[in-house]
Order: sequence, then structure tokens, then C-alpha cells
Amino acid sequence: MTVNQMKYIVGFFLFSFIILPPAFSLDIFQFSAPPGGVYLNSSFEQSSTEIISITVEHEGAAIPNWFIAADEGSSTGYEPREVVFTSNTMDYQLYKTAPPSTDVMKAPPEALAAGNVITTADFGSIAGTMEQQTYSLYFYIDSGQFIPAGTYSDTITLYLYDEDYSSGGPFIPVDSVNVTVYGRMAELLDIYSIREPGIRFMDLTISQTDKLIATVNERSNSSTGYNVSVTSRNLSNDGGGATEPYFLHSDSVGQLSYSLTYDGAAAAPWAAGTAQLTDSALTTAPEWVSKPLRISYIGSSALPAGDYEDILTLTISAK
Repeated sequence: MTVNQMKYIVGFFLFSFIILPPAFSLDIFQFSAPPGGVYLNSSFEQSSTEIISITVEHEGAAIPNWFIAADEGSSTGYEPREVVFTSNTMDYQLYKTAPPSTDVMKAPPEALAAGNVITTADFGSIAGTMEQQTYSLYFYIDSGQFIPAGTYSDTITLYLYDEDYSSGGPFIPVDSVNVTVYGRMAELLDIYSIREPGIRFMDLTISQTDKLIATVNERSNSSTGYNVSVTSRNLSNDGGGATEPYFLHSDSVGQLSYSLTYDGAAAAPWAAGTAQLTDSALTTAPEWVSKPLRISYIGSSALPAGDYEDILTLTISAK
């Protein structure tokens, strides 16, 4: 029997399959604020404002309702907020709109109105495309705060929510960021005097005891304290060893010594023509402090006739 052998060539074809994951979109919804903090120079005389720029980044499906809120930081409430320097505080505010404003930024669980939060409407929209938008908040310090000079600070937390602020909550933030605000209060040192009428024409032949010659007004918010001194021109220019101030004749042919008291205390000792009047570790809060400057001398009819004069200069300085 003849066996016919048939040869079958079986071809094996190797196919390579690359399996790809299904297409997907990256959803990003986050925001940022200045990482180094925001600084604002303030003063007693003038209010000041600084902008805090908030940037929202979004990519993915459209978010119809969302809002940004700001808590009270270390303050005990929202109106006003407080920045702190050692044990001192300064009032400030965080506004949604440029001051003067009533749109105070707040956060849940406070009852919220449109003026208390940044909302979808403020940005226009957060559509289903890649977007990056910036919004401004306003860090504001009002004038008229007489407080120690220094750098005050507070850290507030901003929250981003993907909900409608008017829904009542409870609200769960999708992102948050801390912002430290710094308020620098300028140092303020002022002094002026109100001279008593007639003191330019005192009769040096008649003795005077504690005669009021001026009311001096001091103002200092130095956090380290301040000094006030008085300088006699005649005594500072004296080369004869005088130890107390004196009136000097216009032709230098005669002189008459006198003494001063300031706020009831003797102006002494004198060194190089200057005596210290105030040595305070405090500020002059609430603002000005008024003190009487008085003069005493023993009159003399033996003085050469003519005009006698001395010039007193008052100086205030921080310690």
C-alpha cells in the first residue's frame, strides 16, 4: 500500500497587540496666593491698601458653582480683624472690593452673602477648558490707630469650594492656602510747645517762682520708649564753667541764672548745656501728652540795663 504523504506547512503568524488605556481628561481645580506674604506700610495719619492676588487654575469638566472664602485668622471675629505685634494689636480688614467697602471676606460656618466670598460670577466662568484666572482681594489698614511702631502680622486661610455658597452647606473645601499679612506701623515722634503770652518781656528785677512759660506736647509710639531733652543755647556755648542755664545780656555784660521744672520735676542735671526732661519706656497713648514747662529765678536790680535772652530747644527721640 502506497502511502501518499502530504505535507502541510502551517504558518504561524505572530500578531503584536498594544493595548492602550481609554482616553481620559485631567481634572484640576486649585488656587494659589503669594507664598511670601503681603506687606503693607501703615501710619497714624493715613490709611493704606495692598492687593492680594488670588489665582485659580482649572482644567476639566465645567464647574457651574464654586466660591472662595477667607477665615478670620487669629482674630476673634471678622469686623475688625487684627494683626499682632508682641502683645499689641492693630485693626485691619480683608475686602472683596476696593475700600472704602462693606464687602468683608468671610468663611463658613458664617452666614455668607455675595459680598463675603469670591464666586463664579466674579470670574465670569470656569468652563470645561484649561483656564487660569486672577482675582484681587484688598488688605486694608485704617488711619487713626495710635499703637506702638513695629511689624504686625496675621495668617489667614483661604478656602476653595466647588459648591454654591448660598446652598447652606455643610461645605467641604477642595483646596486651601495660607496667606500671611504684615502691617508695618511707622514710628511717630513729635513735639511742639505753646508759649505763654508775655514771656519774652519778663522783668528780671522781679523774682519768679514756677512761672509757666510754655505747655509742651509730646507724642511717641516708639515700641522701645522715648526721651525728651532741653538744650540751653547760652549754657551749651558757655566756656566759663556754668552749671545751670542763664539769661545773657545782648552785649554779654551781664547774666542771670534760672532753673526749670518740667511736669513738676526739676530739669537737672545739665551736661554740655542739655538736661533730660522725659525718660519713658511707654508710648504716649492715646496720642498726645501735655506737660508744663516752668521757670524760676531770683530777680536782681543790679543787672546792667538791656535785653537778656536764652533760647531753649526741646528734642524728642526714640530710645
